[in-house]
Amino acid sequence: MNTKKFLSGIAASTLLLLLAFSCNTHDSAEEDAVYKQSIDRTEIKKLPSNGIDRTKIKKLPSNG
Repeated sequence: MNTKKFLSGIAASTLLLLLAFSCNTHDSAEEDAVYKQSIDRTEIKKLPSNGIDRTKIKKLPSNG
């Protein structure tokens, strides 16, 4: 019986700990510098109507 109470107590404390950390908002995306950067949509090139020409793709060297 004592083992059951002990394990129940550990489970309850673990759940409370997880709940406390899940409600923490100190690292939100709004404070992230990368999140604040925006993409200039005018610089995005459209895909050609005939697709991508594979002969124009530069190949990587064999050593990567």
